[in-house]
Amino acid sequence: MCKNHRRWENDFKLITRNGIRTSLMDGFFCDAHNASRHTFHNIICGSAGKIDGYLDVAREQFTCDVTVFHGWEHELLPIDCSYAVRSKVPRARVKIVDDKDHITIVVGRQTAFARELEDIWNNATQ
Repeated sequence: MCKNHRRWENDFKLITRNGIRTSLMDGFFCDAHNASRHTFHNIICGSAGKIDGYLDVAREQFTCDVTVFHGWEHELLPIDCSYAVRSKVPRARVKIVDDKDHITIVVGRQTAFARELEDIWNNATQ
């Protein structure tokens, strides 16, 4: 759907008889298309293989707490991946949020998410 965003925008303009592109259309089609293209490129080019090294650094060189937020309804990333972070960095805490996915883990629950971040920051050791 995002790949053909220009066609959808034109169809939208035709149906609504509105020649002005809305920021919602731009945000949904263009940003989603760019994000998916960059994510796909990063995975294909092997960036995912670097994650183990990053987690090793987090485990061995840093002492800060690590919190991983994961939406139970995330369609692409299995929860096992978040638990794998905890297996690499034992002090990591995995917080599973019911009925949320990659986006709705923040969007629609901004206040709760901000409170969770504040708790993390307030409990951080210097």
